[in-house]
Amino acid sequence: MNLKDFYFQDKAMVGDKMEILLPDGSPSGEWLNVVSPDADVAVKAGRAFLFAYQAKISELEEVKEDKTKYALLLNDACEDLNRQLALEIVNGWSFDEPFSREAMAELLRQYGALGAMVSNFQAEQRKKLQEK
Repeated sequence: MNLKDFYFQDKAMVGDKMEILLPDGSPSGEWLNVVSPDADVAVKAGRAFLFAYQAKISELEEVKEDKTKYALLLNDACEDLNRQLALEIVNGWSFDEPFSREAMAELLRQYGALGAMVSNFQAEQRKKLQEK
């Protein structure tokens, strides 16, 4: 074997295509390219997500008794964290417009549920890797 047989980062950055669903759940015909959970960028983004999530839970400790307020604030934080994660792990798309970080950030702002979709897709990809 050669050393290059163990170079996995380029393969991990190729990732997989995630179909973008319309808000009503129907297929849009468009996709995002999401890097593999094994990619260094995905590992770092996942850690950043977890650290920020844990920090938010600690921050919200004082309002924990008001279950509704706590749930709403934590949900808002998770939406933001999912968008941040998606911004780090998506590296391409099928749209006619060229892919850029700025364009992806705008798409995430305009389509609020997309960050969670990307996060869930990444979690499913990670689960598949663990099953191998």
